Amino acid sequence: MEQLEVKLDRRPDAGTEMNLQVEFTGLVSDQLQGFYKGTYRLSESKRRIIATTHMEAVSARKAFPCFDEPAMKARFRLEISRPQHWSSLFNTRLNHSRVYDERRMLDVYGFTPKMSSYLVAFIVSDFGSTNSSIVNSGVDKHPIEIIVSGRKDQLSQLEFAKGAAVHIILKYEQFFKISYPLPKVDMVAIPAFPAGAMENWGLITYRESALLSDPHVSSTTHQKWVASVVAHELAHQWFGNYVTMKWWNEVWLNEGFATFVGEMIGTKTFAENQGYDWPVEENFLLSVTSAARVDSLHSSHALSRSAGSVESPSVIDSMFDSISYTKGAAILRMLDSFVTRNVTQTALQDYLNSHSYGNAEASDLWASFDKASGLSISEMMDSWTKTPGLPLISAVVEEGHVTVSQRPFFLCQTCNSSSEEEERTWDVPLQYFYKNKEVNKTDRFYLNATKESNIMQDVDWIKLNADWTGFYLVNNTDIDLVDLELMSDVDVANMLHNSLQLIREGSLSSQSFISTLKRAMATEQPGYLTTYMVLQSWWFILNIFDQNYDSYNEVSGAAYVWLNVSNMDVSYGALSNMAVTDRELLVSKLKMALSIDHDRVVEDNPEFHNLTVLWRRSIEETNFSYEGIIHRDIAREVGKCSFLTDEGGMWSLLWKEYSDATVPSWETDLEVILTSAKDITLLLRMLDNCLNEEKIKQDKTISIISLITGQRRGRAVGWDFMRTNWDFLYDRHKTQISRLVSASTSTFSSHQRLQEMDEFFEKNKVGGDERAVSQAREIVLSNIFFMENRSGDILNSILK
Repeated sequence: MEQLEVKLDRRPDAGTEMNLQVEFTGLVSDQLQGFYKGTYRLSESKRRIIATTHMEAVSARKAFPCFDEPAMKARFRLEISRPQHWSSLFNTRLNHSRVYDERRMLDVYGFTPKMSSYLVAFIVSDFGSTNSSIVNSGVDKHPIEIIVSGRKDQLSQLEFAKGAAVHIILKYEQFFKISYPLPKVDMVAIPAFPAGAMENWGLITYRESALLSDPHVSSTTHQKWVASVVAHELAHQWFGNYVTMKWWNEVWLNEGFATFVGEMIGTKTFAENQGYDWPVEENFLLSVTSAARVDSLHSSHALSRSAGSVESPSVIDSMFDSISYTKGAAILRMLDSFVTRNVTQTALQDYLNSHSYGNAEASDLWASFDKASGLSISEMMDSWTKTPGLPLISAVVEEGHVTVSQRPFFLCQTCNSSSEEEERTWDVPLQYFYKNKEVNKTDRFYLNATKESNIMQDVDWIKLNADWTGFYLVNNTDIDLVDLELMSDVDVANMLHNSLQLIREGSLSSQSFISTLKRAMATEQPGYLTTYMVLQSWWFILNIFDQNYDSYNEVSGAAYVWLNVSNMDVSYGALSNMAVTDRELLVSKLKMALSIDHDRVVEDNPEFHNLTVLWRRSIEETNFSYEGIIHRDIAREVGKCSFLTDEGGMWSLLWKEYSDATVPSWETDLEVILTSAKDITLLLRMLDNCLNEEKIKQDKTISIISLITGQRRGRAVGWDFMRTNWDFLYDRHKTQISRLVSASTSTFSSHQRLQEMDEFFEKNKVGGDERAVSQAREIVLSNIFFMENRSGDILNSILK
């Protein structure tokens, strides 16, 4: 039941206080929504149960009768009975407990602040917790207790997240000049959780892998992920909890802000404070490339949609996508660069203070920016939030004069565009880098919603979107004249990103694309972002060619030569002394090399081969550890190669390791390793295990299927498995079904596969995720276009 209608004898006057009492019974769900149960095992003990909640977006109604809309805020209190040897948690502190009966206690909690129903949370478990940290608010000096909880055999893995939370919450108070309003922050690692984390006010819940980190096992990348998720959820305590979007049509006001603030202020300052050389902003830009790809589809959506178009639960769930999270954050970063950080800070403080404990719309946010900047920000930003898609800005240099123009960018050349789509325009704050005879300089220009403008003269060449601050693509007609040695790492990477999208869309020739790629590869010291974008380009080419045996061998051979495996120093000492960015690049290159030919890797790098032998020994011998021998950042790739050399002999050993794992990052490593098998029977075994919750946890299923469909030999078997088991997967994982559709189809590049998709989705339900199918179809059509119109030239250009 979704709704309860209460009929009154008469229409009440405005402001009348009424007391509505509802008696109800409900089931504790097993669907990871509302009030549900999860299970876990401590060592060899029998399974234990946890009762917990996940209310967002519209599942509070599944737990208790309520006005389940974000603008209908209320103060909530809770009384909950629980077994005497267990404990409970709620958004607020425990007032008192008393005996309920011979077996149970009753816990009584105080009122929450005024908040939306989707932020209510309560947990009953036998969990343990770390020693709490108490910090004094930097604004009003009230004490804030930070408590991190989880399974009793994992408590040591919670310290890193607690340390991050202490720093980040005080940093947010300093930036917003608004105190965290509650006396405590509980952060809890949940064994079965449908999302990465959930920002419930005062009781934040996390997937175990998003909160736990073992300093001896977890990689630097995993530590970054934990800090990033903690920063994101704590940002929500202001953006989402303190001020909430009025309706789900503007989810980005919650998620885009939490992503922007979480990365640019939370994670970044935490890393700087701890002395970690993490590439936080660079990693954010890499995530922007994925959001731009989705936003270049006809089936994308505006950040701010009409409220009437976002009503059903399935459509509401579909709003939690890369557009709302990453594009929302990217346009805020673009605005921040345009108005400066001080103006952004003033505007955000005004926005939060003006709507505290209430609800707001995008227009309220822009009004605060208008006020803080003295500019008409509302007009500019409306074009970014109300218009779906992103612009392609073209720069033409003729006799020193630069003319820029814009048009909407659509990845799929064979999809029909409506006249309305073709007429879209944006107000674009352009930042550009140019060279003439006298200077190399960065400057700005405001391109309003017109098709074309002349911006300067006496220019040799120009590079638009300097520092990659804008959320738009660029077509530089003079791309071959641009001197890469004069440009920053971020600008070269941005050019590669533009080139990759334009070759897929058809605006850029194969020769220009490969020329730009080879120039970037040949630069004397390519930077972190540049190298990652080179890798991203190679991954696209490899994935497109991977069903054509002869072409794939030629293309992968060229990629392998560039990777230069024989010169990789994979020793523990060398990796320990590397900067984090250099270590991440080495691991990323190694990952690609192993996907091409793992046998060649161990032949070309004897030191790496020795590590694979030691890794296997650590699995076979309980008293042997590779700590201090194999660096934790490279251990996953070492383990993968060790497994690939003897899949049949190692599978059972690794499956037992996986089943017994108590370190979530190690569990994730084993998932990646087991799903990398080349033996189809082993991939099928892993997929079949996804149907049994006793073997693979419910919140892991979609990730494992996605890993299998993401590797060359798993694409067909994963696609067949998804189709065969669609009803089961859909019923259990409705909120993640779009991710499954994308992962299963994104590399298809033939008319046969497209026909299979059309026939399957015509007959099978996708709920409110029709957009996911439309997006998948557009991606496949663009892949087919590439194969039919670009692949031959690409192959020839690579092999020249």
